[in-house]
Amino acid sequence: MTEESHASGAPQTREALLDAGAALAERHGLSGVSVNMVVASAGVAKGTFYVHFKDRSAFIDAMHARFHARVEAAVAGAVAGLPRGAERLFRAFEVYLDVSLQNRGVKALSLEVRSSPEQDAMTARRERLVEGGFADLEAMGWEDIEAAAQLLGAMTREISALEFDAGRPLPASRRALKRLLGT
Repeated sequence: MTEESHASGAPQTREALLDAGAALAERHGLSGVSVNMVVASAGVAKGTFYVHFKDRSAFIDAMHARFHARVEAAVAGAVAGLPRGAERLFRAFEVYLDVSLQNRGVKALSLEVRSSPEQDAMTARRERLVEGGFADLEAMGWEDIEAAAQLLGAMTREISALEFDAGRPLPASRRALKRLLGT
């Protein structure tokens, strides 16, 4: 294999490893995301894993980072052109919930990881999502924007956990969130 073909296969191999980890996490939870299980599922040698990730912790963080990149891209597309305010904010929350359901394995990880090395990076990513709603809350005339955004983010994460357990969207919970936003 030439250097060029090896380099072009690297992103595909990395994605295959991340996909394998997400599938394992969905089926087995955090305990199912061992390096040995991931490489077996992805069909690559164990050494290949370490070409892409320093260790298991870095791998789990990469899975979460990829999930958040998907959320951010989907939210940006869904709210493009919408004026700041409640409808835009609700649409962003709804897209987060939809992407969470589409990425159940990563959602499983984020529900299980509480006090681990990955938690700090995961918290920072969640904080960035919450901060994305500040301008909408300001446009809605809310006071204590940071506190309100934190509470709305926590509520949305709780709906996400309930939907994860149900394995489907929960329209009543989404309607309640929408109503609380005043839309």
